[in-house]
Order: sequence, then C-alpha cells, then structure tokens
Amino acid sequence: EGHLQGVFSLRDMALAQPNTRLFNLLKKDAISVPVDADAEDVAHLFDKYNYYALPVVDKDQKLLGVITIDDVIDVMREEATEDIYLSQGVPLEERVDTPWYESIKSRMPWLYFNLFTAFLAASVVGAFESTIAKFAVLAFFMPIIAGQGGNAGMQTVTIVTRGIALGEVPKGEGWHILRKELLLGLLNGLAMGIVVGAVGFIWKRTISLGLVVFLAMMFNMITAGIVGTIIPLGLRAIRQDPALASSIFLTTFTDTLGFAFLFLLARVLIPGVR
Repeated sequence: EGHLQGVFSLRDMALAQPNTRLFNLLKKDAISVPVDADAEDVAHLFDKYNYYALPVVDKDQKLLGVITIDDVIDVMREEATEDIYLSQGVPLEERVDTPWYESIKSRMPWLYFNLFTAFLAASVVGAFESTIAKFAVLAFFMPIIAGQGGNAGMQTVTIVTRGIALGEVPKGEGWHILRKELLLGLLNGLAMGIVVGAVGFIWKRTISLGLVVFLAMMFNMITAGIVGTIIPLGLRAIRQDPALASSIFLTTFTDTLGFAFLFLLARVLIPGVR
C-alpha cells in the first residue's frame, strides 16, 4: 500500500473517452526520483525531458510526494546565483541589502588574493623593465594582448562551466573539450594576431614588431583556451564548484603569460632589445 504504480498525464485524461478507466491511462514505466536525490540532478532531469512533475519515492518505491517544475525553477535560480557569485569571488550569503560591514568582511579575502595575483603579473613586467626602456612601444600592446586572452578564456570557462552544470560533460570526456578549445585558441589567435601584427607593422614600419605582437597574441589565446578548460574541470576533479573564482585564476594566467610572451619574443626577435 502506498507504492508507486505509475503516472498518467492530464492531457491523456482530458482526451480520453468518458467511460475510460484511469487504470487504462496509467503509464507503469514512470520515471521517479529517490527522496535523497541531489536537487541539482533532479533539475537536470526536468530540463532534459521537459517534465512538469515527478513522483518522489523511498528505497522501497513507496510514494512520498511529488516535485513540480515550480520547485525546480527555484533550485535552478539558486544554482545560477551561486555560479555567478563564485565565479567572481563573492560570498553566497551577500545580497544588495547586506550591511556594508558584513560585505567588506566577506569580500576582502578575495580582494587580497586578487591583489596578490596582480602583483604576480606586475612582477613579470618588472623583470623586463630594461626591455620596455629600449622599446617602449611594447607597453602599448600589453593590455591588448592580456585583455584579449582574458576575454577569450572567460568564454571558454563559461561554456565549460555551464556544460558541467547541465551534465553535458561526463567525467573522462574533458580531453575532447580541451582539443576543441586548443583548436579554437589557435584559430582565434591567428585571427586576432594578424590584426595586432598589422597594426604594429603599419604604425612603426617594423616587421619584427608586427611578428612579435602577432605571436604573443596567438600564444596567449591558445593559453586562454587551455587554462579556461582546465580550471573548471580541475575544480570538479577536486570536488569543488567549477565556478569557484574562475575569473581570478584565469586572468592570473592570461595576464602573466601574455606579458611574458610579449617581452620574451621581443628580446629574441627585435634587434637591439636583448
């Protein structure tokens, strides 16, 4: 008694003949969810199969209740909010009406961490101070190369994180995504690199400068694709939310390596800069 026998739809009942018994409308192979199922996994079921309601059962298939699409929408809204907050290093408890003294306590640790990563990128620039002094035009391309790498990387992080959240990235399938993003990074890097390389050449009439910024852009875009894939997959592997401060980690790599690519290539390819 009380065990789940099946389900029937309101559509079938509305279209059935008046003398049809409910038993004849029953679908016995109904999908149900266990009472201890993860709320996010249940939300994925609703999203994948367009359900409006699902029965909830215990381990003995005894009917305990029903979960509806309204309940799932609330879960999905909470998950989306959590991903947005975590990706920017914002605490989940904070809201627009949170007192300022509570906000500053929760935000400050991430801001200090972000400051540390900014010093890390700045240290690369400091290490090549003599290179910049000899060829100051390189400073013009620094934010362009670092910024484009960060933008491309965030596109990758967003796509991969969403795929993980929707269950579209089974464990062990990360290599396929990495290969795709590596190819995209190469193609995007070539496209962006040609533009910045042309600007460098036309501006200073120097082939070596155009080649340096072209290669630096291409390498940083490839880096962005690789790192943007590895960050969410790596966080999932250690059982952390893939959205956890992903933008901070990503820009650390794209800024630091973008500057390093630019200055190292300049030392190698531009006469008199070494």
